[in-house]
Amino acid sequence: MTKSQIGSLTAKGGFLNEADICQKIIDFKNDNESRLWLEIMGYSPEKIDSIEAIQIPVRINKRKAIGLGVTEDRYEETIRYKKADVQVRINIIIDNVVYIENISLKKANRSAGFNQIDKRPISTYKNMWGFDDEIEYWLKLFTGEILPKDILGEKELSILKDKDKRRLFLYEMPSKIVEKIKRFFEENKFLIISDMIKGRGGLCAEWFLVTRKDTKDRNKIDWILKDINTTCNFYAKGEVQMSPRGSLKIGKITMQRKGGTPDPTSLQFKLNPLEIFEIDELN
Repeated sequence: MTKSQIGSLTAKGGFLNEADICQKIIDFKNDNESRLWLEIMGYSPEKIDSIEAIQIPVRINKRKAIGLGVTEDRYEETIRYKKADVQVRINIIIDNVVYIENISLKKANRSAGFNQIDKRPISTYKNMWGFDDEIEYWLKLFTGEILPKDILGEKELSILKDKDKRRLFLYEMPSKIVEKIKRFFEENKFLIISDMIKGRGGLCAEWFLVTRKDTKDRNKIDWILKDINTTCNFYAKGEVQMSPRGSLKIGKITMQRKGGTPDPTSLQFKLNPLEIFEIDELN
């Protein structure tokens, strides 16, 4: 049985959240799924003395971060780019060395669509990726941080798709600007997708675990576990292009305006975690 096949076996028990995943991993000596996950990550369960699995909180203070193995010098970078939800500490019997694996967990119903994977103000992304002032300006019009009424006349405003005239869609921008935005994201696609999925620093994700519930089949849950580089390459497949709704598609990831509350003028990135099952289902 290959590791790829192992990743798509049906899980017997129901589990959805980080706490459940942690408990399953801790109970690896009695939990078949947990043992399979460890094998996928390259470990022999028989050679493991003990495991500690920790749920990583969304917001982390410096003291907590240091307890998770983050150095003080790298604290700010780690918090900004954190993508791991669960940290697993594996104590091997032979050499008494502790190995650490960070897991990003996604959960969805079989019929579900996209999940938000990142959202920040435009200025933050500018600092992260280094696009120029012109791209920053038009992306702020895209999210509504700069209002169209500040640059457009009454006639131009009247034909905007957004009924409240609070933003511009990409197809409402000059074509040269759209091409410039597309070119930037094409040239930096792998960096951007890596930041969205893997992150950077001490709490970047090394593994991508998706649990999928089928509400039409007694809430049966199956799962897939992939290393993070395979995951990033999968979601990077495809062109950078404008979507029919005037947002931006970056491979399999969608970039759009956040909207709603809070921070309605942030830029957000979304992916469908269930698409990763295609890797095994097509084999």
